[in-house]
Amino acid sequence: MESMTLAASAAALLTPYLVKAAGKAAEKIGEKTVEMMPTAVGRLWQAITAGFSGKPAAEEAVKDLTAKPQDEDNVASFRKELKKALEADARFAGELARLLGDAQRESVQTINNTGSGAVATGGGVAAGQGGIAIGGNVYGNLHPGGSDPKK
Repeated sequence: MESMTLAASAAALLTPYLVKAAGKAAEKIGEKTVEMMPTAVGRLWQAITAGFSGKPAAEEAVKDLTAKPQDEDNVASFRKELKKALEADARFAGELARLLGDAQRESVQTINNTGSGAVATGGGVAAGQGGIAIGGNVYGNLHPGGSDPKK
């Protein structure tokens, strides 16, 4: 897997867990982060932070990301430092690719829909009660609600 793709995938997978951890344990974010993650995701996080050890810019990126994981600049900085680390160490890249695969399999999410709405995942299209969901291209006129404009 290309280093940029691996870095982006790892950041995307980790960020929701970091947001959750930041909200619950801001005072000890580093310790609490792993506790808030599924096992394989925690191993991925630990491997990344260990791989960043002794690299001031990378350590700062982790610190900033754990403090404010919703800040897109922090995510971008983390992703950049991870990409650099992966490009510099093929063994680290291989280990992270394996851990990322494990974490992605483990972190499959369950979505429960209550009520009459709809849920779209994986690039799907959904419409709630009374709505219209259209995928692909639409040509011509649409008249929602069963109305006929000629009447």
